[in-house]
Amino acid sequence: MSSYKGHTIFAFILSLFMFYDPLAIALAVISANIPDFDHEFKRNHVLTMIALGALVSLFLYFLGLPYYLGLVIILLGGIFLLSSHRGFTHSILGVFLITVFLSLFLFFGIGLSSYDLDFNYSRNIMILLILIIALALLFLNKKLAPVFLVAIAVLIVAIDLGFLPPLKINLTLLAFSIFFGLSSHIALDSFTPSGVKAFSPFRDKEYHKKFGALFFLILIAIFVLLFPNKLLLYLDFLTAFI
Repeated sequence: MSSYKGHTIFAFILSLFMFYDPLAIALAVISANIPDFDHEFKRNHVLTMIALGALVSLFLYFLGLPYYLGLVIILLGGIFLLSSHRGFTHSILGVFLITVFLSLFLFFGIGLSSYDLDFNYSRNIMILLILIIALALLFLNKKLAPVFLVAIAVLIVAIDLGFLPPLKINLTLLAFSIFFGLSSHIALDSFTPSGVKAFSPFRDKEYHKKFGALFFLILIAIFVLLFPNKLLLYLDFLTAFI
């Protein structure tokens, strides 16, 4: 199985158990594919990302809107440009920084709607969906991206027809889903012969299966601390079968 398929399936299955929010699941799947953007064959994509960030900044600047959104894209591209494969982007610090930048990307993007006098909650949802689609087109494999876009379209139609409840924005949950997706990539790569340099750039030692298992358990613990109500929901579900 190719790398992107393995990481995508792993993140998707795990996120189904952890998140009930389709937006969080979507971000987890996208994020699981992001660390490999440090690969040499992705260099042109990274340069395109930086150029796109510059254009977005200029566009927003001339519109009199905050141009931070474009700067975040440029900084994110810089991380991949300066990282060697399975280097910084596959480290704990790298996961943290990428999570921060992607969360800011969503935050600043959603914030643009507040500059419109006709601001309403549904506009926030629409902007968030556009941002997620943009991330999918940027980071997902060209074979996977169309499937992802169809899934988003089906989701929108299902909500519009009343088959699913309206989407809600929980920025803490969305930020954690990004962190979760990135971390799932690191944990899975630790089970390969090459391992991961978890503490790059401070230490070049490669970590393997034991680290991956421990890292995953820590990730679950963080999730429980941030969202204790989810744990109660799982416990209620389990007791129903006992």
